[in-house]
Amino acid sequence: MEIHLEKIDARRNCYRFYEISVEADLFAQAALVVRWGRIGGRGRVRIAGSGSVREAQDLATRLLKLRLKHGYALR
Repeated sequence: MEIHLEKIDARRNCYRFYEISVEADLFAQAALVVRWGRIGGRGRVRIAGSGSVREAQDLATRLLKLRLKHGYALR
């Protein structure tokens, strides 16, 4: 599962991206990986080990809904 979002507002000089992905970790479980920052830059990364794939997907869905409320759009 991988989701890429962008928020572009030229008047405010706002060019941001937000990526959400569920990936396997070293212990055969799932980890939620979130990357965000300015488009064209390296950005930041946060990795949260949540255990099961289902839990990671639920958390990813909640993050997606929150970002959509803040003006991000699917790319």
